[in-house]
Amino acid sequence: MASAYTDNRFRSNAHTGPRATPTLPKGGLFSIYAETEIPTPAKFPYEALLDVRKYHEWNTYIIDVLITKHSNPHSRTLKMEQGTFMTFTVQMTPEERTSTKEVVRHLEPLKTRAANNSTTGKYVTRIRWTMDNAGILAPGFMLKTERVNEIEELEDGTTVYKTWLSFGGLGAKFVKKKYEKALQGKLSDFCHDLKRRSVQLQKKEEAERASQ
Repeated sequence: MASAYTDNRFRSNAHTGPRATPTLPKGGLFSIYAETEIPTPAKFPYEALLDVRKYHEWNTYIIDVLITKHSNPHSRTLKMEQGTFMTFTVQMTPEERTSTKEVVRHLEPLKTRAANNSTTGKYVTRIRWTMDNAGILAPGFMLKTERVNEIEELEDGTTVYKTWLSFGGLGAKFVKKKYEKALQGKLSDFCHDLKRRSVQLQKKEEAERASQ
């Protein structure tokens, strides 16, 4: 997938053609892409993404998350992990709110230079979730989605966050017609919100350290 980044259209929010994902290797019918530079270490956007029960505090796109299945359901600090099932409440437009059921297919430990835990020389951490077709009783040939998140630690200690959401199946044509423009805006909003949240988390950590 990294080779696709040589194509400027892949990294353009204006381009909504197919983008490959592991479960949609041909990219489906259409996709939405967004990215942002985050002036914090990678651990802050990583922590913000995993702490789904606090999305309501900062996320204007996915405004609430209900964890419906987790390996440790009685924990008071439930966070996203591989295999987690979730229901997202999504603010699609100012007037329209909807919900989606998702399952986390892949979640990597955070890759950093300090941990020296990358075999490629690039410190890119990937998180992916897909539509829970069984949970919504809809077969994949009707509608299939996958969201890819990449958190890359740069040499200067800051972060680039990249994300894309691909749609396939017969129902993707309807989603594209009704929500394509809204999704372009919302995925960009997600990036800006994550950037703001990451800065807040860093400032909070620095304040706590200074008070000790």
